[in-house]
Amino acid sequence: MTSFLRAAAFAAGLLPTLAVLPSYAAPREPFEMVKGWEVERNVGDTSANPCLISKTYQDKEDHNLINGIVFALNGSEAALALVYQGWEWDKDEKVKASILAGKKVLKKQANWSGDAQTLASSFPTSIVPDLLAADTIVLKFDNGDADFDITGFPQAYESLRRCDATPVKSAAPSAEAPAAPAASATAAAQAAAAAAIPAPAATPPTPPAAKPAVLPSQPRIQAYILGVMLQQVVKECEVSTNGKQRSALDAKMDGMKSEMSALEAPVREQVAKRPEPHCPPAQDEPKFQTTLSDFLANSPEDFSALMEKRGAEEAAKAQAKTEAQKTETPKADAPATEAPKADTPKP
Repeated sequence: MTSFLRAAAFAAGLLPTLAVLPSYAAPREPFEMVKGWEVERNVGDTSANPCLISKTYQDKEDHNLINGIVFALNGSEAALALVYQGWEWDKDEKVKASILAGKKVLKKQANWSGDAQTLASSFPTSIVPDLLAADTIVLKFDNGDADFDITGFPQAYESLRRCDATPVKSAAPSAEAPAAPAASATAAAQAAAAAAIPAPAATPPTPPAAKPAVLPSQPRIQAYILGVMLQQVVKECEVSTNGKQRSALDAKMDGMKSEMSALEAPVREQVAKRPEPHCPPAQDEPKFQTTLSDFLANSPEDFSALMEKRGAEEAAKAQAKTEAQKTETPKADAPATEAPKADTPKP
């Protein structure tokens, strides 16, 4: 691969094609109620983690506004969505807030995705023991805190694991409609969180029909495409990587596979068809190492923004160099002059 900045441009070019692919959110069916938590299974989800748990309640100390917590496992990650009726986030608004389990800080300045009354994010499953030991989740913003009651979480988590381990009930195939692809744990958590605050209605609500799931954001798709390229380079090219880097790369990509399930095949097909060469030349090894480190250290959104910024800077430099070459006038060679002959003295 001659340049990962060119790869970023290639990834951006794939987005309009990938954005039109269909994806549908699966309906959910109840599994059981435990200590105020509802345990549900995503219908048609055949992954290892088809279930989620959610809890909603009214905060009597805050004008009876509705609060909600939605939690699901997704391989080595835990998807978490928090709901507060008083929030008003723009769709896909990027929010930073530290998260605490009780008084223990789980992650400072964590990245959250906003949508109306919901904030959603994903974390390593290593946070679970701290959640099991806590009664509250606290988000710390620059201008205040938001706390959520998670009492009963240990029992709900145990039920979640039972739900995930329970085989899917076999059912006769239906000729009416094809089964919907499974949504990611984070998407399912967001969908359940959005349903936690019902809109006022004059008539009893009817069960909602399955709606098309929103595809991952363009920055996340772009980061995933670049991650596929990084995996290909690590596998096929002579670049220096250690076991820790390779494991971290595979783990990060595995954590995104569920939400990218509808795009996985076309992404890998298009990446395989991209122009040669796929391997970076020796002089670009430092650039490859920087790109790999940035991919592992940043969220997909931040990584995409960083690559776009670098791409814009490189394009500006190339443009400036081209303009300079156009305006530079080459110096003409001075014509050779013949030295005057000295007068020969007459005899």
